[in-house]
Amino acid sequence: MSHENCQHIVVVGTKPDIIKQAPIYHELRERGHDVVLCHTGQHYDHNLSQSMLDEFGVQEDINLEVRGGVNDLVSGITAKLAQYLRGFAERGGFPITYVHGDTTTAMAGALATFGERQALVHVEAGLRTLSPRPEVLRGWIEQGADLDWASFRDQSVDRASWSRGSREPSPEQFNTRVADAGSDLHAAPVELNREFLLDEGFAPAAIDVVGNSVVDALAQAIAGSDKNQVLQKFPQMGDGSFLRFCVHRRENTTNRERFNLLMDAMESLLEQGHHVLFIRLLGTESAIDNFGRRQWLEDLEARYGDALISTPVWDSYLDVVAAMSMCAVIVTDSGSIVEEANVLEVPCVTLRFGSDRSETFLAGSNFLAPPVDKDLMTSVIHHVFEHRAELSWERVYPEKASAMLVDAVERRLDEGSLLISEEWRYGLKARLR
Repeated sequence: MSHENCQHIVVVGTKPDIIKQAPIYHELRERGHDVVLCHTGQHYDHNLSQSMLDEFGVQEDINLEVRGGVNDLVSGITAKLAQYLRGFAERGGFPITYVHGDTTTAMAGALATFGERQALVHVEAGLRTLSPRPEVLRGWIEQGADLDWASFRDQSVDRASWSRGSREPSPEQFNTRVADAGSDLHAAPVELNREFLLDEGFAPAAIDVVGNSVVDALAQAIAGSDKNQVLQKFPQMGDGSFLRFCVHRRENTTNRERFNLLMDAMESLLEQGHHVLFIRLLGTESAIDNFGRRQWLEDLEARYGDALISTPVWDSYLDVVAAMSMCAVIVTDSGSIVEEANVLEVPCVTLRFGSDRSETFLAGSNFLAPPVDKDLMTSVIHHVFEHRAELSWERVYPEKASAMLVDAVERRLDEGSLLISEEWRYGLKARLR
């Protein structure tokens, strides 16, 4: 089919959406496509939305301004986006919607396009969590503070140590599965994601491994970042010894036992002499107040002085990347930060029971410290810090991911359309429009 009547609707709703969708938006525009940026309104604080739009040189064409809890977001985004997309089709256009990853915006966007029977590209498709096999995890817990580093590292990079079935992160694992169910093109970051999708029965020809557009965002950030900006605020970071510590996942920040374990582990690291950059996201701040940790944190800040930098999340992605590149180890429950750490060549520790970026475990750039035992968590983090100089890995995510993704879209349009039909799946005719 002709590309001329296609409208490419790039949907964003969260900070990670903007970071990873902006390079795709720019790639489409540079190739002369008709592109619209649609913001659902899921994230609306300045440091999570407008500052990111400004930094990546994009501006929303429409904001659906949906607010509320999960169900309010799902119903609101689905209804408003469907109505918006319907207008394109009624004017004779062929909308192609791009949703990213595992957010509520991605899931609702998939529902909207599926209901309208319009084309959907799922950027960062096939994210599925791998967690340690029960016997492996029990072995790590039994070792605790006496964790054997060599054995732990060998098990971490061995696929046989890991199993599927986790529902965490939640609701992200639900969101990504729904988005995949409604997708016409699964833009998978790595071969492992393709393997997951094939195991679940998705059509092989509907899956392309195109890398992760975070590499394009990072390239821009690295080119524009200035470590001096960070050092002016926090000169103590210049020695490269800091652990960047952040937790924000719902399963960690709404569970009192887990959150207290995580905070106790951070305190133990400080007691051991480690320096910590503690980034407080919205979920972190709520947990600190909900679980009575505010005075504890203030006492910790007073006790450790320059060895503890405790700060709300920053507005500037350039500064975030600069600071991450200066750290010795990144300790996080974030999926996106795990990807960034792999590219920045900074060792990472994941504070969850598994990861939906498990390719980084297998690559040897990321290690698991599950929030089940304080001694185990601090031991893993300390070992990664002590052995960081000997760690090496090949970068998991290739360059020019956005170009590869748009190539995959254009190739399908040249073949006939993006929409999948049973006739196409059996090779009897081209995709139906």
